[in-house]
Amino acid sequence: MRSSAAGAVLAGLLLCIAPAQAQVPVSETGGKEPAPAPYTGLDLVTGSDYAPYTGDDLPGGGLVTDLVRRAFAVGGRRYDVRFMPWKRGYDGVVAGRFLATFPYIRTPEREREVLFSDPVMEVRQFVYLSDRSGMEFHGRTGGGDSGGLEDFQGRTICQPVGYALPAGLEAMVGQGRLTRQTPSDLGACVRMVATGRADVLVIDEFSGAAAIQRSGLADDIRVADRPFAVVTLHLVVGRATPGAETTVAAFNHGLETLKRQGVYHQLLLSHTLQPAP
Repeated sequence: MRSSAAGAVLAGLLLCIAPAQAQVPVSETGGKEPAPAPYTGLDLVTGSDYAPYTGDDLPGGGLVTDLVRRAFAVGGRRYDVRFMPWKRGYDGVVAGRFLATFPYIRTPEREREVLFSDPVMEVRQFVYLSDRSGMEFHGRTGGGDSGGLEDFQGRTICQPVGYALPAGLEAMVGQGRLTRQTPSDLGACVRMVATGRADVLVIDEFSGAAAIQRSGLADDIRVADRPFAVVTLHLVVGRATPGAETTVAAFNHGLETLKRQGVYHQLLLSHTLQPAP
């Protein structure tokens, strides 16, 4: 997702600052904006209810939507972005009905179906706990590699449709050691945790903070002191899509150009992010 310098920027950002407009970079060669590439007939797709990254109600469609559009624009590629349920959009990308979707973390299952771009951002995942539950998360203990998974034993975790559980937790669900609830969206998961219908939600710190603020249920949810993991978010293209590798390479080039020209940094500032509590 981001460099360590960008990470330092993220930690100091405050919510509800009016978004500023960042400039689309000019061509590296001629000083003029490149001509649009021929329309491919395929759109980009993403989901809503994932502030501050994506959402049809967010300025510019959210931070990652804005980054994706501008990264492709560096090479003259102009794409429409459609918002729809996460699973429908992802399945459409795998089937070749859409060109790409974002932002997604890597999982072994997804690796078999899609190509991943360079990291668009890097974020920490935190453990959000119900005040009605006696569950605690202690993180890594005793120098082992379990990452605190034992704290989830016998509990109920909420995972919105279209989202992915960390690999260790997914394995626990498969083993029957952890129960999973899968409501339609992140807001529903926040409500389930707040009311005690689920013990825990594992989500990145910024979207978690935004979803809890929107719900008005902050007094009913605890945040574990230690992060669960650090993950990266990516744009993904279906492996069977013609020109998939070229599309990913064009995006990676545009993303690197945005960082080099300072536009990436401007967008992090203009799309406000709230640090973890």
